[in-house]
Order: sequence, then structure tokens, then C-alpha cells
Amino acid sequence: MTTSSFTAQIVRRYLGARRGFTKAVTIFSVLGIALGVAALLVVLAVMSGFRAELMSRILGVSGHAQLEIAGLETQQADALAAALLRIPGVVEATPYVAGQVLVSAGGRATGAYVRGVPSLPPAVADGTLGPDGKINAIPLQTVLLGQGLASNLGVLPGMDVMLLAPEGARTPFGFVPRAMGYPVGGTFSLGMVQFDNALVLMQLPDAQEFLRRGEGIDALELRLADPEQIEALAPAIFAVAQRFADAPDITLIPWTVSNGEFFRALQVERVAMFIILSLIILVAAFNIITGQMMLVNDKLADIAILRTMGATQGQIRRIFLYNGLLLGGLGTAAGTALGMLIIVNMTALVNAIRTLFGIDLFPRDVYFLSELPGRLSLLDISAVLAMALGLTLLASLYPAWRASRFNPVELLRRG
Repeated sequence: MTTSSFTAQIVRRYLGARRGFTKAVTIFSVLGIALGVAALLVVLAVMSGFRAELMSRILGVSGHAQLEIAGLETQQADALAAALLRIPGVVEATPYVAGQVLVSAGGRATGAYVRGVPSLPPAVADGTLGPDGKINAIPLQTVLLGQGLASNLGVLPGMDVMLLAPEGARTPFGFVPRAMGYPVGGTFSLGMVQFDNALVLMQLPDAQEFLRRGEGIDALELRLADPEQIEALAPAIFAVAQRFADAPDITLIPWTVSNGEFFRALQVERVAMFIILSLIILVAAFNIITGQMMLVNDKLADIAILRTMGATQGQIRRIFLYNGLLLGGLGTAAGTALGMLIIVNMTALVNAIRTLFGIDLFPRDVYFLSELPGRLSLLDISAVLAMALGLTLLASLYPAWRASRFNPVELLRRG
């Protein structure tokens, strides 16, 4: 019998040789690792999916960067947009104007954010134009309302709303805000409450007229093939913009600045949750130490016999080390399977809890999204598996070392 087959045979025998309290400690340590791995995978999947969904939807409306040039007008903006599109990596450059307004209809009023664009942002492509289909464009002299905003005002496509701008005119009778009525051409849903409840879209010329911009443009919204490349593309964007204005009049605001604090906070929270939930696996690893030490004490006579038969200290050490690693591997594999099962069925589980117990685990008005996202990368899975197996290895080292240090003569004398 080879050394490796001898070690493997003893390890297999010891896996099922636990009795009483030792067996209970072993089972609970494996379950602890499994639950810790599953919880960690689910949390990482939710937070990764949450970040990806928020980035997709927030940047889908606000773009990956805003290029502001003082005094820029529509014709210049169109020429600048065409020049920017020639930069490799820039896929869209859209001039727009925007402003805060008060929207009223049927005696109800609420604050909103008007955005005038020549075409719909990509994030709005799945909106509905009344009951007849998808929005393909924003009709002139018409507004599109977020579904939450339309619901709050009690309006449907085809009805009229009144927009009031904070700027107005002073008359002998006092300040009169500027107000204009528009028919509602349709509604849209971005799946984010903060946009669906407060965003009004209209054609760029209509918004320029209503906000009194004349031919002026507030900024150009830039979209890139890869949002993470905005810092690398900034010099080329500045170089193109300088053909249309002096450097002091140019401001480039990347998404890492306009929304950077928000996404950094999500990343910090993600790291904190990883550390906190790793403590579950750490506690389970301590249970493995306890179980392995109890197994060593139960097998002192076996250790003495194996040593007298010629087993080396290294072989004894490997027997108990592999035994602990197999327990950790079993718990890690079970936890990974359980975590993946939960991630795949996450939305169904949340809906079932809501139906059975009336508990909304993912309220839209708190988390800004209409459904619970789940996305797990290979890097996340690898990090969790490496951490779980690494803690198991560390937990198995001392019992294995302790078992190999016993003197067989002294053990036999005790027996």
C-alpha cells in the first residue's frame, strides 16, 4: 500500500468514526460553514447586482459624463456632438437642457425635473406610449411623465398637465411664475422610484422655449462603451471641446464625480458586509478546531498503534489535516450550492415571503429599484471559496500538529 493510499484510507475511516458529542460538534461546524458561505454569496450577489442595476439606470438617464461649455448654442452643440462621436469609445453625445418645475393637474401639484432632449435616453426605451406600444420619440409640444409622477397626479396619456417654472415676470400685481400647459404623450418606467416619481421628458426645442434658454444648451451628455474608461478619455474630450470654446469655459463632470460618493459608499458597505459575514465562517472554523481536538483525543490509541507500525509524524499530521479540510470542503460545497439556489430563485423567494407573511423585504421607495437584483462574479465566488477553505486549513493545522507530536511509547503506557 502506498503512502498516499494509506493516508486516504485512514482519513475515510475517521470521517465516519465520530460518536456522541464529537459527532454533534462536527455536524454543527459543517453546517456553520455551509450557512456562512451561502449567506456571504447571497449578500455579495445582491450588492453586486444592486450596484450594477443602479449604475445602469442612473447612468442610463444622466449619462457617463456631462460636458458643460458656457454660451454653447444648438448649432454648435450639434457640431461638437458629431466631433465627439469620432473619439473611439464615445458612443453617444446628446445636447440637453434641464430645470426644476412644478407640475399640476386636477388640483394636484408636485415638484419635478424637466429634461429636454432631442431623443429618448436609452434607459427610457422600454417605456409605453399610452396603451398602444413603445415610445419611439417625444412628440413636439408633448411631455412624457414617469409612471410614478403620472400616478401621483392622477393623469393618463392624452390628458393635460400644467408646468410652472420658478422663473417668471414681475408685474404691477406681483411676481407671476411662467406656466404652460402640455398634453401627456405617454408614461415611462425606469424601475427607479426617484426618477419615475419626478422626471418629465420633452423635446429639446420645447424645453428651450419653456425654460427661456433661447438657442442655448446647458450641457452635452456623453455615453461611453465602457463607463470605467471616462478618466482615460477625458484628455481627448477636452481636446475636441477646445475647438469650440476657451479652456476656462469647459467643464467635464464624469460619473465618478457626480455619483462617485454614492457608488463608493456602496463599495464600502460591500466590503463591510463581507467582513461581518466572514465571522460566521470564522466561528464555524473554531468549531472545527474543537471537533478535531476531540477526534484526536478519541484516537490516541490508534495514533500510538499507527506510529508503532511505522507511520511517520508527517503521515499522522496529514491524516488529521486532510480530515479537517474535507469537512471544510464539504461545508463550503454545500454552502455554495445553497447560495446559488437562493440567488437563482431570489425574486420568487421575496415574492413568496411578501405573499405569505405580508413582509416587504425590498420596498421600492427605500431601495429605488422595482425588483431584487442578484449578480455574482467568478471573482466573488473565488474569494468566498478561498476564504472558507483558508480558514478551514488554519483551523485544522493545530490539531494535526498536536496529533503528530504524541510519543507512541507514552500513549501505549497510558493505555
